[in-house]
Amino acid sequence: MTFKVKGSRVSISFFFFFTVCIALVLDTTNTAVLTIFAAVIHESGHLLCMLACGEKPSKVFLAPFGMCITRFSNCSHRREMCIALAGPAANLFAAAVMAAVMCICDLHGLFKPIAVNVSLAVFNLLPIEPLDCGRAIKCRLMCRMNSAKAEKTVFIIGIICLIPLSAFGFYILIRSRYNITLLLASVYLSFTLLKRRE
Repeated sequence: MTFKVKGSRVSISFFFFFTVCIALVLDTTNTAVLTIFAAVIHESGHLLCMLACGEKPSKVFLAPFGMCITRFSNCSHRREMCIALAGPAANLFAAAVMAAVMCICDLHGLFKPIAVNVSLAVFNLLPIEPLDCGRAIKCRLMCRMNSAKAEKTVFIIGIICLIPLSAFGFYILIRSRYNITLLLASVYLSFTLLKRRE
């Protein structure tokens, strides 16, 4: 499905709808709904920061593993770094606001949305290039060295982080006998990281 919003083309893949529907049908704990809500906050953080930096998206593509934004022009490495970190910052800000409301109004039902937002922020702050922190590190390195050396450095950092992450995901799967989420995320990140090096 494709449509335009203020000159920007928005495309939503069939697999995005399929993944969301499956998650909503199979989820009995409302975690999928909270995760989708946290993802909307996360991507809104990227978009708002991009607009604040004077950048306008030419194309927005929604896929099962996130949102891909194509811009009309390239911005500086410093601005790119800010845009990358704006997503996790938005989740942490939302979590802080909900925590304040929970403390003031004694609403213990907000604990789970807070945990989901913090988890999404922490996951995206892993220094692996497909994730926001990995992109920010690459932008920072490109301010000091050529792009080939920066990409190689970020690739090595990503591999070093993925080894214990994959092992921990496998450990969680063995302990829980059903929770394959972290292991699948590790496999996806490994595949994406290796594909970028081709």
